[in-house]
Amino acid sequence: MEEKISLYRDAPSPVIVYHNKNERPHVDVPHLHSQYEIYYNIDGAKGFFADKRFYDCTGFDLFAIPQACVHKVIVSRGAVYERCIINIDTKIIDAINAAPHMNRPLSWLAGSPFPKKANLNEQEHEEFMNLIKQYHLQESHELKRYAALIGILAFIGGFFLPGRMASPAGSPPDSIAEKALVLIEDQFQDIKISEIAETLFVNESYFSKLFKEEFGLTPENYLIVRKIAEAKKYLYMGASVKEACFLSGFHNYSNFIRTFKNFEGYSPGNLEKLTDPL
Repeated sequence: MEEKISLYRDAPSPVIVYHNKNERPHVDVPHLHSQYEIYYNIDGAKGFFADKRFYDCTGFDLFAIPQACVHKVIVSRGAVYERCIINIDTKIIDAINAAPHMNRPLSWLAGSPFPKKANLNEQEHEEFMNLIKQYHLQESHELKRYAALIGILAFIGGFFLPGRMASPAGSPPDSIAEKALVLIEDQFQDIKISEIAETLFVNESYFSKLFKEEFGLTPENYLIVRKIAEAKKYLYMGASVKEACFLSGFHNYSNFIRTFKNFEGYSPGNLEKLTDPL
C-alpha cells in the first residue's frame, strides 16, 4: 500500500489565505473541503477537474469552488507551480450574505453547485497579489484582517459577473495519462484499469507506468482515492455509510469500510465525529 492520503485538506482556521510556489514535482489527488475555496493559478497548472468536468487552466485563471466539490489540479510535469488559495468557512460567507441592505453580495460564490472561472490580466493580477499581501500584513489585528478579506472578496466578485466569466469547459488533454483522468472522472464508479488501457490503445503495464510517472500514484490507487472522495461528498451531504459506499462506486460494503480506513486512518462512520472542516 502506498502512502496514505487525506482527501479532505486540513483547514485549522476559518479563513486560510496563502501564496505558494513549488519547484518540486507536485502531487495532487481528488479532494474536497467543507469550506469555500478560491483557487488562483499563477503559473504551472494546465488543467482542473471538478465534479466530473474538465476545465482548461492557464496563467492567471481564477476559480470559485463551492463547498464539497471534488476537485483536482493537473500541473505541468517539471513546471514551477505557483498559486494562491483562499479557504473560507461557510459561516463567514453566510454572515456576509445575510448583512442588511447588502443583497447577498457573495451569491457568486455561494449560489452555484459548480465552479466558476475567470481570467485576470497583468494589471488585475498585480492588484490581486497586492490585496493578498495586505491581508498578511494584518496578522496582529483581527478586525483589519477581516476587512482585508472583504476587500479581496469584493475585488474577486467583479470577475464572476456574466460578462467577465471565462468559458468553463476545456479541450481534452493530450497525454495518455491525462486522457485517462478524463475517463476516470467520467466513469470512476464502474470503470476498470484494464478498460482504460484498452480504450487508450496501450498495454496495461505501460499505461500504469506512465500514469504513476505523471501523477505519483498508480492508476489503481488513484481510482480508489477518487471513489473515496466521492464517498466523502455523499457523507458530507448526509448520506448513510451504506448509501455513500454504493453511490461512490464501491460494490462491496465490507471492502469499502476496510479500504476507506486503510487510506484515511479512520472508518467512514467516524467522519461525522471529526471536527469541521473535515
